[in-house]
Amino acid sequence: MQLSYFTADAFTSEIFQGAQIAVLPRANGLTAAQMQTIAAEFNLTETVFITAADDSQGLQARAFSPREEVSVIGHPLIAAAHVAAASGVLTLQNGVHDLQVHCDDRSSALAITVTNGRAVKAQYAVTVTPRVDRFAPTRSELAAILSLSVDDLEAPDDLRPLLVACPRPYLVLALKNRDAVRRARFDFGGWSNSSAPSMLAQEILLVVKDAEEASANFHARLVSPDIGINDDPPVGAAVPALAAWLCDHDHIRRGTYPFTVERGSRATRHSLLHVEMDNQGKESLQLRIGGHAVLVSQGQITLPD
Repeated sequence: MQLSYFTADAFTSEIFQGAQIAVLPRANGLTAAQMQTIAAEFNLTETVFITAADDSQGLQARAFSPREEVSVIGHPLIAAAHVAAASGVLTLQNGVHDLQVHCDDRSSALAITVTNGRAVKAQYAVTVTPRVDRFAPTRSELAAILSLSVDDLEAPDDLRPLLVACPRPYLVLALKNRDAVRRARFDFGGWSNSSAPSMLAQEILLVVKDAEEASANFHARLVSPDIGINDDPPVGAAVPALAAWLCDHDHIRRGTYPFTVERGSRATRHSLLHVEMDNQGKESLQLRIGGHAVLVSQGQITLPD
């Protein structure tokens, strides 16, 4: 059995930047076990399997990390949109097309912008109901967990650390500058000797208003016990928590705010996520998250009969 695959770099317009994703645009008939095996073979953060497509209705898709099935959200969704258009699974004319991407646990509204027969941008809408808790480890504990000094936690605008779940929980923490974010190294001893292990959140989203890209408003990085100390994983799934964190601060006024989140650097892998946030002061929060993607490779997988 022959299956075509593509790899794409998501949330970037530059090859070899952004988040690396594998996409199989015609994965009909594969079992979940086969999908998991293929995802483990690619060993990327996620591999997306498009199992059905309709130009008017959208895509049916599933995504797997090397270890388990995950939601089709964030960079997998952006990559799937671009590959679906590039592979001919969706035949789209020039313009903006509104579609739905369906997976087992959710559906996402997706807008694909096509120019000269090629998808140049994708944007998805998501509505979350955040749960915010102001409990956080002390500043000295946080500094020890991140191998930083307490002074590195002196963030501007009184951006306080918060536990935010929507639905995945994160501890969102502002640091002093981008240098502090890049120097942060997760310390297991500092973690185990603090109150952090008792938190609902097991991932820390580091945020600073000091980006490498002039057009970006925030630079973000994830750290946790399960993330390598030198790793800088994609942050697309954490953007709703970042937005909810911002909305919980009194100086963020009601209204619609566009902002750009930067992840990584060009010396590693640089991503730009374009966000529109509707801060209406309500229980639910509406977001639109978009970005570019570039195709990197294309090939065939041979599965045993």
